[in-house]
Amino acid sequence: MTDPLLTKTKTKIDLHIVQRKQSVEKTMQILSFIVSVVTIAAIVFYHGCYMSSTVVSIIRGLVYSSLIFYIFKYFLLMFYSLHKRKYIRKSWFEFTIIVVLLLHFILFSLFGFDLFQLSKYENIYILCIQLYFLVIVMIELAKASTLLGKIDLSPPFLLMASFFILIVLGTILLSLPRMTTHHISFIDALFTATSASCVTGLTVLSTANDFSFQGQVVIMILMQLGGMSILSFATFFTTFLSRSFVGLRYQYLVKDMLSANKVSDTFSLLRQIILATLIIEASGVLMFYMYWRTTGFFDGKGTTFFYSLFHAVSAFNNAGFALWDASFRDAQVCNSFFPQTIIMILVFLGGIGFVTISEFFNPAIIRERKKYRWKQLSPGTKIVLLTTFGIIIIGTLLFFFLEYNHSLAEKNTLVDKIFASMFQIISGRTAGFNIIDVNAISIPGMLLVMMIIFIGASPGSTGGGIKTTTFFVLMKSVFATIKGKKHIEFDKKTIPFSLVDKAYSIVVLSIGIIFVSVFVLAILEPETNLINILFESISAFTTCGLSTNCQAAFSDAGKFVLVMDMYIGRIGTLTIAYALGKRSVESNHTYPETYFMVG
Repeated sequence: MTDPLLTKTKTKIDLHIVQRKQSVEKTMQILSFIVSVVTIAAIVFYHGCYMSSTVVSIIRGLVYSSLIFYIFKYFLLMFYSLHKRKYIRKSWFEFTIIVVLLLHFILFSLFGFDLFQLSKYENIYILCIQLYFLVIVMIELAKASTLLGKIDLSPPFLLMASFFILIVLGTILLSLPRMTTHHISFIDALFTATSASCVTGLTVLSTANDFSFQGQVVIMILMQLGGMSILSFATFFTTFLSRSFVGLRYQYLVKDMLSANKVSDTFSLLRQIILATLIIEASGVLMFYMYWRTTGFFDGKGTTFFYSLFHAVSAFNNAGFALWDASFRDAQVCNSFFPQTIIMILVFLGGIGFVTISEFFNPAIIRERKKYRWKQLSPGTKIVLLTTFGIIIIGTLLFFFLEYNHSLAEKNTLVDKIFASMFQIISGRTAGFNIIDVNAISIPGMLLVMMIIFIGASPGSTGGGIKTTTFFVLMKSVFATIKGKKHIEFDKKTIPFSLVDKAYSIVVLSIGIIFVSVFVLAILEPETNLINILFESISAFTTCGLSTNCQAAFSDAGKFVLVMDMYIGRIGTLTIAYALGKRSVESNHTYPETYFMVG
C-alpha cells in the first residue's frame, strides 16, 4: 500500500516542477550562455597570449568551476524534468561525459586512483575540457539562434553575415601574440583570416614561419569551417529552427542549395555530407601519415600527424594552404609523387560537390542503379562529371604543350612534365597548390590557367569560380543560338531559361567585379605588371589561391581589395545581389515585345 505522506510529497514536488520548470530553464539558459562565453574568452586568452603562472592558475580554476556549473546545471534540469529517462536519452552525450568525470573524481578522492593519469597528462586533460566547452558554447549559441526568427533577415544576408563573423573572429584570433612568431599588422591578419575562411590560399605571410603552431591550428579550423559553409549554414538553421515557420523557410533554402528532391531529403543529405567529409579527410590523413612515417620525412609522430591533418583539410576544402613556403614545389617534397597524388584526389573530391559524391559514390545508390537499370545519374551529376573531366583532360594537354619549354622546363623527364601538368590543372582549378614556378608560366599558359580557375569547381563544393554547371549551360546556350534552336536540351531534358538567365547573370557580375578589382589595383599598385594584377584578382575572386606572389608587396589598400574579392567570390555574386537588393514583385501583365539589332 502506498504511503500517503510519500504520495503527498511527490505531488507537491511535481506541482513545484510544473510551476517552476520554465523559469528555471530560462534562468539556466541565460547563465550557461554567460558562463560559456566567459570560459571561451578565457580559453582564447590562455592559448593566444603570454601570461604569468598566476593567471594560468586562475584560468584553469575558471575552467574547472565552469565544469562544476555544467554538472550542476545538468542535474538541476534533470530534477525539473517530468520524464527523467527521456531527458537522459536526449542528452546521452552530456550524461556520459558527466558520469565519467564523476567516476574519476570519486575514485581519485576516495582511493587515490588516477583513472586518466591526469598527473602525467594534465595539459591534455585541460585541452579536452576546453574542446568540450567549445561544443557547449556552439550549442548555447545555436539555441539562442531561435531569436533570429523574430528578425526579418533574408537567408542570403544571413549567409553573408556568417562569413563576416567567421572572418572577424579569425582576424581577432590571428592578431593575438602567441598565434605568430612576431607581431603582424591588422591587414595581414585580416588577409590571412579571409583567405582561410574563404578557402582561397592566397598569403602575404609565410604560414610555416610567421605563424606559430597555435596560429596554424586556427588557420586549419578556419579552412574547415569555411569549406563546409554550406553544411554549417544548413545544419545551423534546419536543426534548431525546424519546428517553426522560419525553420521551414530555411529548410527550403537548404533544399535548393543541396539540390535535394524534397525538404525531408535535406537531413539525410546533411548526414551523408558529414560522413563523407570525415571519411575522405581521415583517409587522406592516414595515407599522408603512413607515407611520411615510412619514409622518415619528419622527426616525430606528432609533427607527421599535424602535417598530414593540415594538408588533408587544406586539400579537401580546396584551400591551398601549405606548410612549405613554395607549396609542393618546395625542395623537400617536389619529387614526392605519392603525397601529390593524394592532394589531387582530395582536391578533385572536394571540388565536384557533396551531391555528386553522394550520388556517385554512395554504395546504396550504386546497388539501386544496378538493380533498376532505368535509374541513372541525375543530369546535374552528369554535367558536373562531364565538364570536370573535360576541363582536366583538355587543360592538361594544352598546358603540357604550351609550357613544355617554359614552366615545365625544370622537370627532367616526360613523365614529370605530364604529371606536373595534370597536378597544376587539377589543383589550379580551385585549390592553388603548385609544383611549378607560377612566374615562369608563359602568357598563353597564364591565360589558359585564368580561364580554368575562372570556371572553377562545381556547385555545393568547397571550391569557387563561376562553377562547371554555369559554364556548361552557357556553352549549351551559345551552341543552341548558333544552330537556331528555340530550346536548350541535355540528356533528353530541356534546360529552363531561368537557369540560362541565372548563368549569364553570374558570369556578367563576376566579370564586372573582376574588372573593377583590376582597375582599382592598377591605380593602387602601378609598379605591378597588369597580367599579374589580373591573375591575382581572378585567383582571389574564384578563391583559387594560385599566385605569382606579387600580393605580398601590395599596399594595405591593395590587400584590402583582394580581401573583398575573396569575400565576394566565396559568398557568390548572386547571393550578395539578393541580399542587398530589393526583390521586385512580378505583375501578371506583360508589355508588347520589341525587336532591335544586337551583335
